[in-house]
Amino acid sequence: MKTKNPALLNFMRNIKGRWDLFVVLMRWDKVYRKEITIVILTLMLISYSIIDINDKWDYAAMALEISILLLQFGSEMSILPIKYRPMHAGIQHFSQLCTHIWNNKRSFPMADILPPKAEENAGFQNPIAGQELSAEIPFSSDQVSDKIILTDALRYQEVSKDINYIISNLQIMYLALRVATKTQHTTNGVKLALYGLTDGLLNDEPLTLRKSYYFDALLTNEAFRSRLIRRNLRGHEEIYSDLSAYYPVRQEQVNGRTMLRIRPDFYESVSGHIGITTLLLTDNNKIGMLHQGAGKVIDAKKVGLGGSGSMDYSDFDKAGKPEDLRKAIAYGMARELAEETGTKQHFDTLLDRTMVTGFFRWVDRCAKPEFVGITRGGDVAFSEEGSIDGDEIVKFEEMPITIRKLKDFKKALAYIKENDIKVSLSSLMALQRMVAIAGYDSDDATAEQKQVFDKMNNFLFS
Repeated sequence: MKTKNPALLNFMRNIKGRWDLFVVLMRWDKVYRKEITIVILTLMLISYSIIDINDKWDYAAMALEISILLLQFGSEMSILPIKYRPMHAGIQHFSQLCTHIWNNKRSFPMADILPPKAEENAGFQNPIAGQELSAEIPFSSDQVSDKIILTDALRYQEVSKDINYIISNLQIMYLALRVATKTQHTTNGVKLALYGLTDGLLNDEPLTLRKSYYFDALLTNEAFRSRLIRRNLRGHEEIYSDLSAYYPVRQEQVNGRTMLRIRPDFYESVSGHIGITTLLLTDNNKIGMLHQGAGKVIDAKKVGLGGSGSMDYSDFDKAGKPEDLRKAIAYGMARELAEETGTKQHFDTLLDRTMVTGFFRWVDRCAKPEFVGITRGGDVAFSEEGSIDGDEIVKFEEMPITIRKLKDFKKALAYIKENDIKVSLSSLMALQRMVAIAGYDSDDATAEQKQVFDKMNNFLFS
């Protein structure tokens, strides 16, 4: 198996990331365009002075022009405006994830956030509350996820909508900080986003999709759960700004307690690019465990239980923009799994054996939409092939739990809890969904739940 060179990959991605940042700022930021114009005009004057040097005054003019250029670049030698630079005048800035939301002069823990009312009425809640499985918060609905499995086709409509998400130059500073992080690659890939709520699925209404970009997510979903920190001249860290104040929520009284409710139109304020995670059931009928390296932008150094990432717009295109969105989602899941396990030669096999199982919202990331699924490895020998891409995934192993029936997924979840394994939230939710389906063989299960159970049982074990 060919191993990639992570150092070379990160170098190339950092170059592309900086170019992508330049393009985004030139498009949306007037201050940046002004600064770049000054630099370009100064370079033109310097070039003219070099060509037309005749006497000492030409040298003096050129020295003045070079001085202007150096003032623009500063000691950091950066074309970014001063207020966007990660380091300026000896003061370093960096970002830090929030565990609380700042709203109307009060701090609220993420656990105090409620789903949009329409999705709450459709059954959305935190299915892992009180289980101490994750510090992050998911919202999901078994009714909606069951509908995704049982519907004849997951229908959608695509809208063309160009959105400028920048409402503060602090977002640009956050974006510049993320792009400047050399250990993690950050480029402005084209993504598929969910532009709306999902409660309409229960009434067979189509989902609304739009084209988005990864930097849109950094400017919103990621920025709005972060603080900007600066290290002052004495080396002490202090809060520069709390971007969680932009999280799209409003206060609401619930049983005499002040809570935060996600706004019904929140998807207009954040990117909402679709996340995809598939649980890997290997050729040995065990769950794959992919240890994620420091180069992983999201969930670095955690354990994934299969392929995980975001849905590229090219996944949508290459799947042929099918009438059933599940086919495009499965395509993206199989691509991520093949890339991260270094098994691209088996992509078609993995795609045929991938099934979309449900949906949840990642609350900490501004209710980011996430689809989960499961993939049967079949005769793809993951353990023999090493199953790491040498880039984002640094180690592969199998969970020592054999999955012979649906109830065995409960043992897998118990194993994670007993051994305090730090599993990424999306993988945890993919496994939790299988645990929920395993409970559908009870006497009080509905007819639809029994259909879901039978369909999943046949998919995995027939």
